Order: sequence, then structure tokens, then C-alpha cells
Amino acid sequence: MPPTTAAPGRPALGPYLPLAGILAWWVWELSHQWAALVEYRFGWIVALLTAYLVWERWPTQPPPTAARSPLPLVALGLLGFGGVLLAELYRIGLARTPTQAMLFSLGCASFVVANLLALLGWPRTRHFLFPLLFFFVAVPIPKFFWNPIVFGLQSLVTALNVEALNLLGIPAVQQAHVIRLPNTTVGVDEACSGVRSLQSSVMAALFIGDLTLRRPGWKVFFLGAGIGLAVVGNVGRSLYLSLTAHRRGADALKAVHDSAGWSVLLFTALGIAFLAWLVTRLETRLVRLKSSPR
Repeated sequence: MPPTTAAPGRPALGPYLPLAGILAWWVWELSHQWAALVEYRFGWIVALLTAYLVWERWPTQPPPTAARSPLPLVALGLLGFGGVLLAELYRIGLARTPTQAMLFSLGCASFVVANLLALLGWPRTRHFLFPLLFFFVAVPIPKFFWNPIVFGLQSLVTALNVEALNLLGIPAVQQAHVIRLPNTTVGVDEACSGVRSLQSSVMAALFIGDLTLRRPGWKVFFLGAGIGLAVVGNVGRSLYLSLTAHRRGADALKAVHDSAGWSVLLFTALGIAFLAWLVTRLETRLVRLKSSPR
């Protein structure tokens, strides 16, 4: 029998099987972290949004080109092998931790870029580079980076809250991450620091900004505005809880704590949507002004 060939015009799937295997292994490994860490329960959402970004870029991809030199492929392959090897040794010897997840993710990302370069060349690899980087939103941050971020947010929210209370005429003193009021104290713990709404804002700002904005400068501005919106929302939440504790006592916090948290998420979501509409209109208007004849 003559050898079978692929139908004309249909891309061969064989060269893409290693890439698919790497991506599946990557997602499967991270799924353990998404199930264990409350802060990263949104990991599957990020995976779906990443797939959508790839699908949205697919019609506008440049033509494939051959890799000019094998040196980048070899370097990325060695980097990927080293990252995955260290991550697996870390997992076997200790456990699955955010540090292990980051090492594994860096190794897998190196393998993915190497495969894309070999199959498609640099122009098309660059075209799909943002979805790959966006997926790192779902990769747990190692504790030596995560703790300073959380502690910094706790200190910022506590300090701004104390200043706002003093401006309202309520005596308040900051003691570490605790707000001491005349009749009670209110603690700003990790959940109240705003780190979860900050993660949601970063994810939404990166995703929406990539879909709606053109220039990198506007995308960076939109990301910064989303981060600022998350901080403002959590300061407002902390202030509301402090006022409730001051007026009704610490026992009243249990009745309003969860609803205040959901209110911050709603405020952040609506704020991101409004900022996206506003910034998109502003960018479009400026582009028209620059392109219009004088």
C-alpha cells in the first residue's frame, strides 16, 4: 500500500504533539497549587483566558519563518530542562510549593518558546508571547516575593485607614497591622490586605487591555489604574469595617465582613469595566487627532 499523506492544506499535527504535552503537563502540575492555595483558585479561569487570547490572535499571525540559528533553541532547551529538573527534585525531596511551581513554570515556558521558535520562527513566536506571559498570572509567587507584597499592602491599607479615621475625627493609632480605636481594635490580616482583589485587577487589566488597547503605553497605564483601583477599594473596605467596629463594637464585624469583601470585588469589576471604556475612548480620540490633517 502506498504511504498515507496528510490532506493538502491541512497542517500536520505531529510536530505540535511535544508542545501540547508540555502545556498539558504544565497545567496539570499547577492544578495542584490551584486546589491547595485559596489565592490561586482562579487558575482555571486564567487558563481559559489564555486560550482565548491565543484564539483571538490566530487570524492575524504572521507567516512562519525558519529559525536562523540553533543556539537560542539549545539555550532555551537547556534552561527548560534545568528548571523542570530542579522543580521535580524539589517536589520529590520536599513538596509542591510556590517556589517549586515557579521553577517548573519557567522551565516549561522555556520549552514552549523553544518549540515555537523551531516550528514557527521568531515573528510568529513573538505574536503569541503575550498569552504565554499572561498565563504566569496563575503561577504562585514564591514566599520570599509574596510575603513582602502582602505585608506592604497590609501596612499601606492600615496607614491610609488610620489617616482617614483621624480626618473624620476618630482617634486611631496604627500598631503594625492593627488599628487601635478608642473602644476596640481592628486587624488588617492577609485577606483584608487586598491581595486577592489586586490579583483580580491585574488579571482583568492585562486581559482587557490587550483586547481593547493598541499602544503599550496605554496598556501600562491601564494596568496601573487597575492596581490603584484595587488599593482604593480595599482602603474603603477597611475604613467601613473600622467605622462599624467603632460605632457598634467588634462583634458587629462578623455580620458585615463577608458582604464588605464581595462589595470590593464588585467595585473593582465595575471600576475596571468603566476604566476600560474610558481609556479606550481616550486612546481612539487621540489617535484620530494625530491622524487628522491640520
